[in-house]
Amino acid sequence: ESVPLPISQRDYSFGYWLNGMRKHVGDSSPHVLCLESGYAGFRLDLADFGQSRFARFDQALSYTEALEAGATRLEHLQPAALEIELESKGRVFRAVSCKGGVDPDRRKLEGAWLWESGRMTQHYELLDLNFEDAEGRALPCHASLDIMMWPNSLSFTAELAPSYVYVDGWHHGVVGNGLCVVEKPWKVPHDARLEPRELSVECWVKIPEELESEAYGYLLAKNGHLGTPGHYGFSIHHGQIKAHLNVARTVETRRSIAHRGRSFKAYAWNHLVLTYDGKAMKFYINGILQGTEVVGQLRKPGKGMLVLGQRADGRGEVIRALYDQVRVWDRALSHQEIQRHQKQPNHLEDSRGLQYNERFDSYGANEVVTPEWNDVIFRMRLKGADDEWQAESRIAGAWQLGEKKQLTLNCDLRAEALPQAALSVKVSTREEGATPVKFDPAYNAYVAEVTRWRRGWPGGYTDIRDYDDFDIVVENTGQTAVNVPFLFYLRNPAQITGMCPVLCDAEGVPTGIPVQLSKNWHYGKLSAYFRGTMQLPSQPGVSLYKLRIAYGFYGALPSASHAQLSLVGYGGLGRWDQLAIGCWGESFCFDMDMSCVDVAITDVRMLMVRNGKDGDKWNWTDAGWGGDWLCVNDAKQQKLFFSEMKTAYQAHGPCLSEVDYDGHYGSQRQVAVQAKVQTLRTDDYARTFQTFKYTFDQSVSVEKGWLFKMGRTRSYVTPKIAYGNREGLLQEHDVPNGLKAGDEFLPKTTLTGAAPWWVAFPGAYHNNDRDWGTGYRALVIRSYKAVISGKEYNNPTVSFPAFYPSGAELSNLDCLLSAPAGVTTFNAGDSLELEVEWITLPRVADDYYGPNETFRTHVADNPSSWKTTYREAIGNDLKVSVEGGTVLHNYPIIIKTEQPDVHVSIEGGVGYVPIRFEGLKRARGVTLYQVVDGVETALDQSVHGNDFWQTDYDAKTQTYKITFNLPLNQGGVTEWHLRSE
Repeated sequence: ESVPLPISQRDYSFGYWLNGMRKHVGDSSPHVLCLESGYAGFRLDLADFGQSRFARFDQALSYTEALEAGATRLEHLQPAALEIELESKGRVFRAVSCKGGVDPDRRKLEGAWLWESGRMTQHYELLDLNFEDAEGRALPCHASLDIMMWPNSLSFTAELAPSYVYVDGWHHGVVGNGLCVVEKPWKVPHDARLEPRELSVECWVKIPEELESEAYGYLLAKNGHLGTPGHYGFSIHHGQIKAHLNVARTVETRRSIAHRGRSFKAYAWNHLVLTYDGKAMKFYINGILQGTEVVGQLRKPGKGMLVLGQRADGRGEVIRALYDQVRVWDRALSHQEIQRHQKQPNHLEDSRGLQYNERFDSYGANEVVTPEWNDVIFRMRLKGADDEWQAESRIAGAWQLGEKKQLTLNCDLRAEALPQAALSVKVSTREEGATPVKFDPAYNAYVAEVTRWRRGWPGGYTDIRDYDDFDIVVENTGQTAVNVPFLFYLRNPAQITGMCPVLCDAEGVPTGIPVQLSKNWHYGKLSAYFRGTMQLPSQPGVSLYKLRIAYGFYGALPSASHAQLSLVGYGGLGRWDQLAIGCWGESFCFDMDMSCVDVAITDVRMLMVRNGKDGDKWNWTDAGWGGDWLCVNDAKQQKLFFSEMKTAYQAHGPCLSEVDYDGHYGSQRQVAVQAKVQTLRTDDYARTFQTFKYTFDQSVSVEKGWLFKMGRTRSYVTPKIAYGNREGLLQEHDVPNGLKAGDEFLPKTTLTGAAPWWVAFPGAYHNNDRDWGTGYRALVIRSYKAVISGKEYNNPTVSFPAFYPSGAELSNLDCLLSAPAGVTTFNAGDSLELEVEWITLPRVADDYYGPNETFRTHVADNPSSWKTTYREAIGNDLKVSVEGGTVLHNYPIIIKTEQPDVHVSIEGGVGYVPIRFEGLKRARGVTLYQVVDGVETALDQSVHGNDFWQTDYDAKTQTYKITFNLPLNQGGVTEWHLRSE
């Protein structure tokens, strides 16, 4: 029988940026990283490590209470000394800042990598630390700081290596001198000799680890970019190297050859060659042919510059790298010649046709100082008002150039530091036996790393109906209970795009203990992985758990998940939240730090949809990219970005996910925002619930903004729009072709009548060549209330501006929830409350391959119809009555239980409807029955046993929440009985 878990209401943590991650050019607010747990807080100014602050908290706040408190507790932190030092020959160098804090480009915070951030742990890595001595002299080094916070501890791991100082100018080349590009690209004015009709372009490139970047850009470019007539060059993105050629005759003669293999060597010199003989372009890396593209036309010369390190029109990111031996020929070099050049960079046997040859040897070498470190002391210390922790390492003899060494400082807030001799953790699987578990000081946790293991079932893009099950044994030979910090590191998940971990007891019954869902599939050095952090309650003796990871299905239905997806390796570095139903691609994504784009909503996709009845199943889809939450502007008409945005992962799934966001807009905190995002386990179509409360504290302009946005999708086509209310259709419009970006298709339109209101784009599709399912999006507005200058507005206003044309002038509309007509400004004291449901739908029944026959029949009878959106809007406008509890929300259904037995009556329902019972005293012995004609039948959607409900534990009230998904396809009135045995 379950009992309240020995988990404190303080067992949580948060990580966020005090002043936001994305800023405008003129925003001088510092980049301040905030780490906060139930026990302590820490903040670090990236531009001035001397301004760090730390303190323990006296007041006990729960996870939700700390979320709602915003950054107020961190305002009372005390000054603290964070000292990271290297002492050599009596001279002390101390870390004073990192690149992200001193980079003059305010638009995008670089060098601050978010690895994991969720309910249990925060894991950030700050790159390019700057060390100085007391006189301000810099230490030539390559350094980073890894920060890890658990509820009960804060850990710092510094990594240092002696390094060259890389600045714009001359450096060691592959032979003699080379060019170093850091901020200033190398530019060569146009010269006719650089524009032969047949050509070869070659250069040597090296990207030292110190200069490595996740940015996309050009290593070498002549004539703008690939879309520019006469362009040729090389680019890099995520480690992928491409050769580009545009012969400028037709659109079809733009060509690229990509390389993802091992030919391009990390942190080493690489020889790149592009040849074109008037018929075919070829791309070589280090003498190895990467590919051939037949074009068959003589190239038309361009008139632009030749640039190393940036796009040739001066736009885009600067790619930091070393260059040497840049050559342009008026003929296509043979494979044999290219191999000779690769083996002998400074020797040319045959220089016929050589038009340009830059070796960088004639400019006079700068002094490139090689640092020498001998007999050094490497130390760290964190000293607060009442606490002090320190660590030190002495390195005898020479510390070699590029040799990395680490030092970890663990600041334990608990009474006894880890590891403890009384504790041991074991992990095993039925298929592979035991997996080693080690205590890792850098994580300050027990870590089980699973790199490869043989499943008895196939993974990948298929209908995965099995689970990864890992047995966990915690042995505590001590006298007291301990919550053991545990990191489960899975390097080969069955399918990374959708997964949901559930911590169960030994019998597979969900315990309610949260498992943080943090993952990454972008970082090539590690490939796809899941890092799940949790605290394992361990009473004296042996405690048994089962970590169950669902992928495609949980029980008989596709699982729901809301994950923190790390973007390290992709380009953006901030918080990206990824929702999925099943594991066949994403269903919805949020860029909450706006580290990639300047809107909150990004990728939007459909569930179980293909490209026609013969299309591939279990794969990615699309339903239009993007959208946004509130968009308001300052006096300069600049959009306000998020600040001090905290995220609380209340439930990752698999039946109903729930994540809360609490923060502000603007560096001056002009608008407060509270938001909730949910998605559900289902088998018909994806639904994403978003609930907002905005409080305006200062005047902001909404004249060029919106209250909510659906759209901003290139290459999308919207042939129709329709909108309505509870009673049905208000209006349907055919959208004419030829609209230009920014054109308003309709004037602002207030949706009359009673809620729910709805907007649909029947028959919309993505106009691209991808062979996957494409469909349309729709919005159900379930509640709306705006109070502006004392006047209350209870009906939403919509508008439909045209976005980027889709090609052939096919029209593409966005949908905006706009301020009421005549309102251009929100002022202090105004407020907005809004509840919307975003759904994605197939156009025709043949595109849907899921098992829900009721839904398939409806789509067959109503292809590309507004009636499908109305069916969801009115069908799930549920009427719920309860005996033995209180209805807190009607869709999803949330019930606060007040008696051991709870009777629920539900009128309506489309698809599988989530129902959550809160305030339960136990996690076991609770059964939900459907009552038909007085006969009770237990709800059972299990496949592998105990696998169709979700349990979440509320540490503040020491009660449980249990969630089910009810099959309400037929509508009507259904009766349910929750019985605690």
